[in-house]
Amino acid sequence: MKKYFDIGRHYDSITEGWKYIFGDNFHFGYFKTPDDNLNKATDNLIDELSSFCKLVQETKILDAGCGLGAPAIYLHDKFGSDVTGISISKKGVDLANSRIEGSRYKDKVRFMVADMIATGFADKSFDVIWVMESSHLIKNKALLFDECYRLLKPGGYILLSDVMTNKKFNLIIKLNFLFQIINLIKTFGKGNTETPERYTELLCQSGFKNIFSKNISNQVGPTLNCWRKNITENRSNLIRVLDERGIKRFEKSVETLKYFFKKDFNCYYLFVAEK
Repeated sequence: MKKYFDIGRHYDSITEGWKYIFGDNFHFGYFKTPDDNLNKATDNLIDELSSFCKLVQETKILDAGCGLGAPAIYLHDKFGSDVTGISISKKGVDLANSRIEGSRYKDKVRFMVADMIATGFADKSFDVIWVMESSHLIKNKALLFDECYRLLKPGGYILLSDVMTNKKFNLIIKLNFLFQIINLIKTFGKGNTETPERYTELLCQSGFKNIFSKNISNQVGPTLNCWRKNITENRSNLIRVLDERGIKRFEKSVETLKYFFKKDFNCYYLFVAEK
């Protein structure tokens, strides 16, 4: 558990800088056309994942790993749904709450610091659990999916998207890229990626049914070039909140991810599963 909250402190330390790289949405983009910019593509990803089930005004959503709050606000704007966002990053939650302070969102959107695998919410509190690029931070994903199952009402859905590993990314390959992997950990925090097959297995074990997954690796790939471009264009702002070593580390991490996606070591999947 301590290591999990160490990740929270890591995100507290880099949030100000990452806004210049990612924009408001701390997640990959879904590029439908070559003309899509990063802001459009990150919204596209929210649209694509949310299309897997019907969201309406009465839907109660838990955004587990809410970042700076942009996806939660977007979901409310589009569907009118009630959204609760949680994160282990106090900095991120504070910034998310500052976006809705004194606004029309105050009764329908809220953000708080909480643990994804032990939220403290009552059983059957939500219709949808939204897990966008936060599951890889959880080492024991069985605990995450058990908690999601507990929190969902019967007939509710978990909607999940994340970077995953393919089976070919075996121990020998990992050892060959040990230094690059260490750099990724220093950049993004220590996580635990799994294969899509393992995600399906764990969701089944938690009791979920009607599990559907979709590989969108090709559509999210251009995100990495956008991040690299933003580093170059915003370096003068980045250097005020991140040190030069951290910026160079991020640049190297982007190149590593590009290579891993090209070699099919990494992939990006969407998942939907029903309680």
